[in-house]
Amino acid sequence: MPYSFAQPATKPVNAWVDAVYVLTVKTFAQRIAHIEAEMARHGIAFRFMFEHDAADLDEALVAATFAPSDMKKAHQSLVLKNIQVWRDALAQGYRRVLVFEDDAVLVPDFAVRFDEAMGAAEHLPEGWMIFLGGLDTRVPDSYFLAPGPLVELPIATAEGCVHDLSAMRRRLAWLEQHKVTLPADHLMRRMDQDMGTRQYWLRHPIVEQGSVLGIFDSFLDGSRQKHSRRYNILRNRWNKFRRRRLREWLVRLKAGLSGNPSGSE
Repeated sequence: MPYSFAQPATKPVNAWVDAVYVLTVKTFAQRIAHIEAEMARHGIAFRFMFEHDAADLDEALVAATFAPSDMKKAHQSLVLKNIQVWRDALAQGYRRVLVFEDDAVLVPDFAVRFDEAMGAAEHLPEGWMIFLGGLDTRVPDSYFLAPGPLVELPIATAEGCVHDLSAMRRRLAWLEQHKVTLPADHLMRRMDQDMGTRQYWLRHPIVEQGSVLGIFDSFLDGSRQKHSRRYNILRNRWNKFRRRRLREWLVRLKAGLSGNPSGSE
């Protein structure tokens, strides 16, 4: 009689994290409807982070948090929403949280691949952040040769990220000594670099930005605001082809011809 070996069941997304937050604005009805449908499609329980909308910013808090810069109120708002998540997580005693921006688009098998990533994260030393996006972003050759599922690399954007307790605690400690002059994604890169927090990508990203895909217009990215939605859609498709599919093929071909398919020295 043949033996059958059952595959381990995929843990639900909410079983891996203590809370899921979505950063949005109270008046963004289209984005709110989108992300509610996206979370329901993947069976993810979540909460909105509505605090610190750009129209409602507390000027005293802005002055206490930010140094003079060219940051717009929308960028300051997103920074403060992230900070509020970290503070809320520490107050609640959460071990790790998952944070989405409101235009996040999840791949169909998100839960399975998230389960794989979080299983790998269980073996990381405390003090980490895992970036779930970046599908159209430039990456080094070593990324394509990494076995995964996690690849150590500074984040590019912040459409979907998992933060552990130590990472959030370190960032709040950083804020006690520094004022902010950078938007949220660049700020987290700086903070984590300064505080020794490691950042990781997934070898195969599982979240994309709806504003990059052309579902929404961008409220934050000045370069995308200069172009039509159709142009941004085509640019995104081209970037994913040349920066991922074509680059991976070329990198693997080069590694194979050199007799070093793993890319190791």
